[in-house]
Amino acid sequence: MILYRLVKSSFVHDAWSGQGAMLYGGRWNHKGTPAVYTSTSISLATLEILVHINQDILLNQFSLLSIDINDKYVMKLSLDYLPTDWQQDPAPTSTMDIGTTWLNNQDSLVLLIPSCIIPYEYNAILNPLHPQFQKAIQTVKPLDFNVDPRLA
Repeated sequence: MILYRLVKSSFVHDAWSGQGAMLYGGRWNHKGTPAVYTSTSISLATLEILVHINQDILLNQFSLLSIDINDKYVMKLSLDYLPTDWQQDPAPTSTMDIGTTWLNNQDSLVLLIPSCIIPYEYNAILNPLHPQFQKAIQTVKPLDFNVDPRLA
C-alpha cells in the first residue's frame, strides 16, 4: 500500500517523527502521543491540508512524500466502529481515545481511518513507535508536487 504525506517543506526533515502530532494532538491522538498522519491518495492528502490552511500558508510551501507499507501491517477501522461524534470539529475525545489506545497497544503499524471530509476515502495513521516503523521509512520517496496555481 502506498501512502502519501504532505508536509511543510521547512519540516520535511522531521516528516516521519510524529512530533507535530505529539505536541499538538490530532483527531486520532492525544497530546503526548506521537503519530504520523498520511492519506491513501495525493488528492485526499491535498484536501486534508486545504481544510486547515489559512491565507498565510500557501500550498506551494509543502513537500509530498510517499511510503510503501506491506498490507500485512495495516488495520482498517470501519465506519461502523466509529462513535457518532467522530466528525465533530474540533476533534472529539472519543476519536483521540481510539487512536491513542491503538498507538499505545502497537496493534499494527498503520491504522486506516475514514476521512472526515470524505468518509468513503481513507487516511492512515502510522505509529512511529511500532517495531516495523524504521524499516518502513526506508521506502520513503520524495515526489514532485506541482499544484495548479489556483490552489497554490
